[in-house]
Amino acid sequence: MRVRRAATPAPWDHVSATRLMADLEALAQWARLSGTPEELKAFKYVRRQLQAAGCKTTLIMHDAYISLPGPAALAATVPGTGTSVTFPCITHSFSASTGDQAISATACYAGDGRPEDLVCVQPGGKIGVVDGLATPDRVHAAARAGAAGLVCLNRDPLVHEMIVSPVWGNPAPDDLDRLPRIPVVSVAAEHGDRLRDLVKGGAVWLHLRTQVDTGWRRTPILIGELDGEVEDTFVMMAGHVDSWYRGAMDNGGANATMLEVARALAGVRRYRGVRFAFWSGHSHGRYSGSTWYADHFWHELADRCVVHVNIDSVGGRHAVINRHAWAMPETRAVADRVIRALVGERFEGGRVGRAGDQSFLGVGLPSLLMSLSEQPADSPDASRDFNIRTGGATGGLGWWWHTTDDLPDKIDPQLLLRDAKIYVGVVHAFATEPVLPLDYAATARDWLATLRNLPRAAGRHLDLRAPLADARRLVEATATLERVLRPLRERPRRRAVRAANAALMAIGRALIPVGYTRRGRFDHDPALEQRDIPLLASVRALGGASGDAAKHLAVRAQRDLNAIRLALQQAADVAEAAARELRRARR
Repeated sequence: MRVRRAATPAPWDHVSATRLMADLEALAQWARLSGTPEELKAFKYVRRQLQAAGCKTTLIMHDAYISLPGPAALAATVPGTGTSVTFPCITHSFSASTGDQAISATACYAGDGRPEDLVCVQPGGKIGVVDGLATPDRVHAAARAGAAGLVCLNRDPLVHEMIVSPVWGNPAPDDLDRLPRIPVVSVAAEHGDRLRDLVKGGAVWLHLRTQVDTGWRRTPILIGELDGEVEDTFVMMAGHVDSWYRGAMDNGGANATMLEVARALAGVRRYRGVRFAFWSGHSHGRYSGSTWYADHFWHELADRCVVHVNIDSVGGRHAVINRHAWAMPETRAVADRVIRALVGERFEGGRVGRAGDQSFLGVGLPSLLMSLSEQPADSPDASRDFNIRTGGATGGLGWWWHTTDDLPDKIDPQLLLRDAKIYVGVVHAFATEPVLPLDYAATARDWLATLRNLPRAAGRHLDLRAPLADARRLVEATATLERVLRPLRERPRRRAVRAANAALMAIGRALIPVGYTRRGRFDHDPALEQRDIPLLASVRALGGASGDAAKHLAVRAQRDLNAIRLALQQAADVAEAAARELRRARR
């Protein structure tokens, strides 16, 4: 009689919706402003849960430059009528503070707040009134245009708290001039519609007052660790604890998920370790906690961290879309595999951008995920601000995101359970598979496609054939390496696995800093939108330049291409050498 072998349990089989909701509700009892006693209580709760799960924990206290919004006021006067109308509003982290005295200036309607829209603030330094969220891009554009202040008209029923500084992390001396110098407020849809009509209808005088508490505070970072059994490397799963108001979705659901991942992985054999990192300073310090950690643990991260699994704002009510979360090409296949298994949905992935504690791109860490699940555009809970921002593709994270209504009732326990299972599956794959599941052949193909799409006109000033040749070589080298790795993934041998993983990490360290940053390995780019491969911005601009401007731009573009070419060559060198070594070891 043949005895049927019991099925191997899936890594997410014991994830519990009950535990997830209990942790979320415990965290959502506190309004967790960065550097406050309430936030520290939440960190201590998380620490107790990590220790109960079997993690070693370390609580770090460090200095962070934090900005906490205070009261704000906005009024409009229509000249010649004597009519004055007040509008409920909020100010934002890192807005300039007017103090007790309001500033007054003529208003102008500046559409979506693009640089070309904001020319209306001249002459005379008017107050710009724009549609949409108070983003660093809009505030930066308004300040450059000479605006005296900025009013942002949200489209959702509640106004969204935002952080308007483009400075990533704690500002160094050369960052201080980039901090916002103008006051900024936001108004919710009901009142914003009336203000927009007033401003578009003729001359309106605005009176704007903001109070913002900005300065250095002591803030926590909590680290929980599960050791690996073979390799002295680790997967880093990370998310922030600080919040706007009680922050049930953002970021209580993510913190609860991290705890559940720790519980799920504590009882399995792990080839490498897992490090759980809980940040402060996300919402009120422009990622000051993760940036501080990247700066102070740079060398350990560069030597030992194999991947950064990011988590933010999961489990929202009606958030049924799992296709669009961020993933680098080399990490996309893992997310796709897990999401297909659990949800039956194909994962498309989006390019990792400048948001969400992505503070480790200069280190060269491969990364995936952040906000995993989104609202459909037609969901009753969709955010109009996100809907317009994404061109109607999705409804974002829900209309309650960054508002007083981010409460436990906005979480669907079953969708939070689904998201937690996806994270367990992803972290489990990276922690337990001997050969790292990183596909740099996919990354190389992305590089080649991007370089092929550069404007041909730039070729009048630069040799674009050389970087294309480097990219083709990388495509061939990584494809060969992937073929060599395939049998090793199925039948791992420890010495060969060690060599393979070292090569995969080295390829990422070469490609990621030039693929995702302008400032390089030891600094942090501003929190402003970037196109893919920021160093190619100069080459793209060269395509439309002429005369002396083109010659000056060609100097910058050549230097940027040199950095790109070196990274492609280094990555190809590593891939070719690793393929040769692994073939020899197989004989």
